[in-house]
Amino acid sequence: MTATLEAGTARLLGRFRHGSRNWRNAREGRVGGSTIAGIAGLSPWQSQFSIWCEMAALIPASKETKAQARGHLLESTVRRWFAAQHPEWKVRTAGTYVHQERDYQLANPDALCYQDGALVEGAEFKTDADAAGSGWGRPGNDPSQVPVYYRAQVRWYMDVFGLPRWRVVLLDDRLTFREYVIEHDPVEAAILRDAAEDFLASLFWDEMPELDDHPATYAAVLKLHPEIDRNASVILPHELAYKYIDAHLGLEAAEKRVQAANTEVAAFMGQARRALWDGYRVARRQLSSARTPYLRPDEKIAGIPIPAPQECAA
Repeated sequence: MTATLEAGTARLLGRFRHGSRNWRNAREGRVGGSTIAGIAGLSPWQSQFSIWCEMAALIPASKETKAQARGHLLESTVRRWFAAQHPEWKVRTAGTYVHQERDYQLANPDALCYQDGALVEGAEFKTDADAAGSGWGRPGNDPSQVPVYYRAQVRWYMDVFGLPRWRVVLLDDRLTFREYVIEHDPVEAAILRDAAEDFLASLFWDEMPELDDHPATYAAVLKLHPEIDRNASVILPHELAYKYIDAHLGLEAAEKRVQAANTEVAAFMGQARRALWDGYRVARRQLSSARTPYLRPDEKIAGIPIPAPQECAA
């Protein structure tokens, strides 16, 4: 029935089962609400680098998490509650859409709201077992009370459909429903479009994003080299060796410094098992119980007498 109803400035591609081949094909070369936050640098789960590698088919797509699976199962419950709170609307399940003119801009909303046959708003349904820790605040009209990555998602959807507002409904850890209203912001919408267009251009020109300290970037680097050549070693450049050792041993070493150093060394190593510097063993790649590689510093890393790069230059 949704296919016969108006969709504002959006065009319906179809109604596809989540995770199906048609569902994946519709996303190829497009940016959806689940990826725009990562592309804009706002997601705790994805980075530009990890999304780029997935869209370039260099690594497999991330598997659905338990939290995501739970959210999909509970979505119909949240929808029924929302529909009961708004008898003035017909709350319809939605399909997969793109903007009528910007074909790269994709949306797969949880629901669309109609009044007298006209599309008036959209709705997104969330569940969170740690609402306070995730950044959810008091329900209402203040967008800052919704985590920034979900705000990016619904602003993206509003831009696709040309709608003035979108509802976000949360089922929290106390089994309480919260409803938030996000208004359209043309400035933020333009920022998100610019980020998406720059990202897609980097895919077209095969310009891989730079490494960063995001955990998803580290995970993507490891996925790029899933095997370990037990007979292979690499010699680290001095500056990279210093960065890695200092990050792991520095008294003021922050978690992000360690993450960034791990990512750079893992990327430099490729499939090699060991990373060496000046005859010392610095790090090695091992397989976890799940048979996926990870990087760990050598047990004797604290005894490596490595000078700072500026000392070498002097």
